[in-house]
Amino acid sequence: MNHHHHHHNHAVKPSTFFFRYKTPTSGLSSCVRRVSVSLVIATLAITAHAFEQPNDGVYADRIDWGVIMDMSGTASGSQIPWVRGMQSYMRNLNEAGGINGRKVNLVLEDDRYEAPLVRIAYEKLSSQTPVIGISGLGNTSAQVALMPSIRRGKLPVVGTFAVTKAGIEPPSPMFYNGYCGFKQMAQVGVGYFADKLKLKALKVATVHMDVAGGKEYADYVDAEVHKYGGTSQAFPVKVGSADVTAQVMGIIAMKPDVVTVYGVPTPTILLMRTMLQYGLKIPTFSITQLGTPDIYSALGPEAGRDYHFVSCFTPGDIEEPGGIKEMAAAADKYGFGGLKTNVNFVGGWVVGELVADAIARAGKEPTRAAMVEAMSKGFEVDTKGVSSPLKFSPDNHLGMSALRVYSYDYDAKRFKAYGKYSDYLKYVK
Repeated sequence: MNHHHHHHNHAVKPSTFFFRYKTPTSGLSSCVRRVSVSLVIATLAITAHAFEQPNDGVYADRIDWGVIMDMSGTASGSQIPWVRGMQSYMRNLNEAGGINGRKVNLVLEDDRYEAPLVRIAYEKLSSQTPVIGISGLGNTSAQVALMPSIRRGKLPVVGTFAVTKAGIEPPSPMFYNGYCGFKQMAQVGVGYFADKLKLKALKVATVHMDVAGGKEYADYVDAEVHKYGGTSQAFPVKVGSADVTAQVMGIIAMKPDVVTVYGVPTPTILLMRTMLQYGLKIPTFSITQLGTPDIYSALGPEAGRDYHFVSCFTPGDIEEPGGIKEMAAAADKYGFGGLKTNVNFVGGWVVGELVADAIARAGKEPTRAAMVEAMSKGFEVDTKGVSSPLKFSPDNHLGMSALRVYSYDYDAKRFKAYGKYSDYLKYVK
């Protein structure tokens, strides 16, 4: 605390202060008056830096922020890197002094990709071990089920790992997405391949995990394909399923021009390998969550050559000016160098930036209510090219709408971006 006092004494020179107010009034001796004034000054000095709101997770020296993600279940392969990205951003921020003298402390809850555990974690972070806000919620079914509570509650959700219609339609002051939208992924993927393959009536097979987001994604793809006079067919995969032969048989019967995938890493790798076994060489694009180095290395060049993904995030090995180098340096510094080319790590880093921005907007005495109020007016976060533009308005809480197509260059051992984010804006209308 000492340096804070020093700072305040510097700002108000007590001697000049007393000199001005020396004339005693109403029989008060100047000595008593001097004591009381200096007490006021001392109290001011302390309260300026000791604002606390424990019910909102705000303390004199730290702010608690909740993260609800799968750290040990079905989706942990894509969700752990995201958490590491967010941790890296916060560690970097805290080492630089935090926000208005407070460090941001992440309180991590493992939901094991199970909806009941998501609700338990949300209730806990709302009241038992309160935090000022939460991020994550990577299980779409759980997110949909929780949305009525989030909308009615006082705990804002800032930066999710997945977005649902229930989350952003209609926009709520309690919910801000922080990940690429599934609708936009469908639009960009279908549009890109329709143009690339020069096909009017595009036939698309959607292989999706049997969760809320997967069903929504299949509908988005279908709507997009219809714009091009084409057809689509959905092939659901049960959560935790270790066999996709039936889905591949369906794809063989359908003869699609393009395959698109929604899900978690293991069945995705299984799908691509099984397609290869049956000699299928079909251009494939996946959702952002599945565009990771692990998946490409597990696939190998033969199965991975036709595999693309659509993302609003820039992997750490794309040579572009701006924030990529800062992120890559932090990843190396904290022992996550192997994750910096993983778009999910990048997504977590971007949400870290979004959260820091939201907390800073709440002012020197941050509370849940102050943060919600500040965000409700709409705001923009400059991620310096680590993502496409991140922008919220009172009537749109999606965040990022521009995405682009990526693949992996096995010879150069690095990710490859197709064009700029702005090249794809024509598809996301």
